[in-house]
Amino acid sequence: MEKKNYTDVYIAGRVYTLGGFEEEEYMQQVAACVNSKISELREQQGYLKLNTDYQNVLLELNLADDIFKARRQTAAAEKRCADQEKEAYNLRHDLVTAQIKLEGMAKQLDTAQENFEAAQKELAAAQEELEKTKEQLEEAKKQISQLEKQKYRR
Repeated sequence: MEKKNYTDVYIAGRVYTLGGFEEEEYMQQVAACVNSKISELREQQGYLKLNTDYQNVLLELNLADDIFKARRQTAAAEKRCADQEKEAYNLRHDLVTAQIKLEGMAKQLDTAQENFEAAQKELAAAQEELEKTKEQLEEAKKQISQLEKQKYRR
C-alpha cells in the first residue's frame, strides 16, 4: 500500500496542509497553479468586489476552461503524433520496398556484369580465332603465291 504524503502549501495568502499519494513536489505544483489562477483573477477589475461564492465559481470555471483547452491541445497533439506515426510507417514501408528493388537491381547488375565478362571472354576467344584464321589465310596466300611462281617457272 502506498504511503500518504502531506505538505503545506500556500494559496491565496493562506497556508493549507494537503495530503495525498502523489509526491510533495507535485502537490506544490498543483497549489502553485491554483494560486497563480487566483492572482490572475484578482488582477481583473471588479473581481474583488464579487462575493466569495461568485469568486470561487469564476475560479472553478477558469480552471475548468484551462483543463478543456489542455485536453483539446492533448487530443490535437495525439492526432499529430498518430499522423506522424502513420507517415513514419509509410516511409519505412517505402524504404523497405526501395531496398528490395535495389537488391533486385543489384542482382540484375551482377548478372549483367557476369554476362558482359563472359561476352568479353567469347570476344577475346573469337579475336584469337580470327587472328589464327588470318595467319592461316596469309600462310595459304603465300603457299598459293609460291605454287603460282613454280607453275610459271615450268
